[in-house]
Amino acid sequence: MKKKLLLALLAAGMMLGSTITSYAVPERMEDGTLFDSDYYAETYPDLMLLYGRDTQKLYEHYVNCGKAEGRQILPSKFVYPDLPAPASGEAYTMDELVAIFRNIIESNGITWDPSLKGNWDSTIGQHDILEWYNYDDNYTGTGWGTGFLEPNHIERNAYSDLLSFEFDDGTGHSTTRYYFEVLGWDEYMGMIEIVAWSA
Repeated sequence: MKKKLLLALLAAGMMLGSTITSYAVPERMEDGTLFDSDYYAETYPDLMLLYGRDTQKLYEHYVNCGKAEGRQILPSKFVYPDLPAPASGEAYTMDELVAIFRNIIESNGITWDPSLKGNWDSTIGQHDILEWYNYDDNYTGTGWGTGFLEPNHIERNAYSDLLSFEFDDGTGHSTTRYYFEVLGWDEYMGMIEIVAWSA
């Protein structure tokens, strides 16, 4: 039986309709602060009128005024674990980036579950990535798909995927379990290539 492709864990994440409060994914500012500009603008309409969705101007407002006024910059819907420093003291390794991604996902209640992989190794996993879709008739795992993790935006990837997990396939079912494996480093894209499962 054909399995639906899992679209979560794609670097672009999920675009939300304009009728829904964005809760866009937070991004790490130059000073190290995690900041959700859409949340900040939508929570405080006076700022939306002044700055629209200009991330830099909104953040400057927060630094210069908003922090002292007690304005919130992150939605309470997420847990925001602290990031460890790179072991080398400089850049994160691929393994460290994957660990950061997992920490964010799992801190927000999504369970790591390798059983979702099913009989991947003996069925779809035996074939070239470009031909996987031809070999899923005998696959016994859950929905799967391929995607990328961006080294410079690993947090954005994680929070974007948490948003997509809430909506999953549009049926109202939300994802509670996930698993992925790293396929390698895509030199052309400059991204970590993965195959992922969720349920």
